[in-house]
Amino acid sequence: MDVGQNWPTDWQYTGMTQMIAKPKTGTYKHSNGAVTIFPDPVAAQNDFIIPFPGGSISRNALRGPGYAGLDMGLSKRWRFMESQSIQFKWDVFNVLNLVRFNAQGVGTAVTSLNQSPNEFGTYCSLLTQSRVMQFALRYEF
Repeated sequence: MDVGQNWPTDWQYTGMTQMIAKPKTGTYKHSNGAVTIFPDPVAAQNDFIIPFPGGSISRNALRGPGYAGLDMGLSKRWRFMESQSIQFKWDVFNVLNLVRFNAQGVGTAVTSLNQSPNEFGTYCSLLTQSRVMQFALRYEF
């Protein structure tokens, strides 16, 4: 998780937090409508520290829920005469209308571990789009 304006490794680059305990993770919807990676964002902040300058950090310690998608298509061609045909196509993207949150966007609204404690670990973007359908009718001659 990005800690904003803290520079633990170099004065040119911002750093990441260090996980010191294994927090419970998943996808949790809170009463205010926010979806977070932690069941209790305020308590989860105790599982992370900002390392001292020159300190090392662990990378990719938290994993997202993963990606899943199912796309389908259906088509039918009718031939008439010798060289003419009509083709109908129906394509559906994300058939099951699955919602997958982007773990890379977790907590980007938080500028420090000490600010906005209720937004810590909030998902800010999606990996998937909602269900999309397209139809096509093609006449060939």
